[in-house]
Amino acid sequence: MVVHYFLVGMKESFSYGIVRITVLIFTLLAWMIIYRRLSMTIQSGGSFCSSHKIAKGFFYIHSGIVPGNRKILLKNINQVTIHLLRGRASGGDRYHIELELKKGRNKAFLVGKSNRTEGEMIEMQKQLKKNKVKVNYYDYTRRWR
Repeated sequence: MVVHYFLVGMKESFSYGIVRITVLIFTLLAWMIIYRRLSMTIQSGGSFCSSHKIAKGFFYIHSGIVPGNRKILLKNINQVTIHLLRGRASGGDRYHIELELKKGRNKAFLVGKSNRTEGEMIEMQKQLKKNKVKVNYYDYTRRWR
């Protein structure tokens, strides 16, 4: 009975063109982001849930939202700056990762902080230092007194 009312309401909502177009646009954007993330994950050989992967001399950014080329040669990276930012209103802390490139436009992306991503950040710093890339780390979550 409840399902019937739900379906009648959805049919009525979708009879309006603006709702139909909005849902269609959001669905297409979601599929595009998932496709871009999956394609980069397959190229790098990393995990779908991970934010990045360093392999075969490349830095792969798994985020589907980052525009342009997300496969960056490690030799082309001048330095990496990692900012740990405090989240607003219990939204959680975030890592803001900036890749300063020797040639071309710089890249930046956000990663939510969790136990898994803390380990990924430590591992990323080790691998970048091993490949002679300068890494800067700033923690803005500490309170100033």
